[in-house]
Amino acid sequence: MSITIKEVESKKEMKQFVKFFTKLYYDNKFVAFPLHFDEMKTLGEDNPALRFCQLKCWLAFKEGEIVGRIAAIINSKEQKATQINIGRFGLFDFIDDKSVSSALMKKATEWLKENGVATVHGPMGFTDMDRQGLLIEGYECPGTMATNYNFNYYQTHIEALAFKKSTDWIEFFLHTDDKSLQRIKKLSERCKKINNIKSIEFKSRKEVKKRAYEIFQLVNRSYSELYGFIELDDAQIEYYTEAYLSFVNLKMISVVVDQDDRIIGMGVSMPSFTKALQKAKGKLFPYGAIAMLQALRKNDLCDLYLIAIDKEYQGKGVNAIIMNDISNGAKELGINKAETNIELEDNTKVHQMWKFFKGEQHKRRRCYIKNLS
Repeated sequence: MSITIKEVESKKEMKQFVKFFTKLYYDNKFVAFPLHFDEMKTLGEDNPALRFCQLKCWLAFKEGEIVGRIAAIINSKEQKATQINIGRFGLFDFIDDKSVSSALMKKATEWLKENGVATVHGPMGFTDMDRQGLLIEGYECPGTMATNYNFNYYQTHIEALAFKKSTDWIEFFLHTDDKSLQRIKKLSERCKKINNIKSIEFKSRKEVKKRAYEIFQLVNRSYSELYGFIELDDAQIEYYTEAYLSFVNLKMISVVVDQDDRIIGMGVSMPSFTKALQKAKGKLFPYGAIAMLQALRKNDLCDLYLIAIDKEYQGKGVNAIIMNDISNGAKELGINKAETNIELEDNTKVHQMWKFFKGEQHKRRRCYIKNLS
């Protein structure tokens, strides 16, 4: 049966594009379903990344039914930073039919080549702040709000299309106990004394947002050499301030400053929304919002979203301060487990942070790359 590929050209078709993921995974017990309105916002014109990114989306149809989707992205900042005519693919989901995945990728790469792209990598979003990477280990583990989930057949399909590994991200599942908390506390106190630095105690989210620009500038500095990272501009910082810091629990954030009150370390964590998103199935109302509020109030698991340390202070124990702050706040909320979300497999400085805790690496994600010329 022939496959028809159609470009997404209307809001109605974009809704179909977004909702296809929920339909494909509806009965899967490991998916933390993205909220539909959030996905529409990310793919809409209000996303500041679209000022420097080109986006095309397509749907695959078989016998009149949607059976797959794909997005192709050209990030002009990435091309300028890497000096490579590189593009991205993402939001690549499909039934277990290689004729579907092949037709979708053919359409996406044809458009990329028409626009001068010689190399494509993915799955990627617009920026490093979006979901990225193909899950290749940990299919039996629940996903998080910040990560993708995919069936295990995706890897076979993508590799059949001649894509090769570019890099991997790994994730850890951590457990705290009194012994590890005491150890972190001692290291934290020693680091503060030796380096003459301290943690900020925020009294309101308004206070956090006042320093949001400094926080994301730290992210720009400390992430600058990481794979796929493109510096965030002012409009993006404002966008992510609303996304990350507007509803952060003050007990779950750590900001470290030096003697001149300059931010040199930060960490943002939140109670896990995985179970809430599983119940919501992409819809905030009527049940999704209630489940999200319940997750904030009662939880034993948190997700670690952002951690950044100024290069000047890396290796000096600032990570212990951040983890001590977040661990203490988590303990007050009854949380004793955490997921790290993605970190590059060769980012050993970050991996060292988890030596304080009991835990294990439980997931791996891959970015693939292919030369189109």
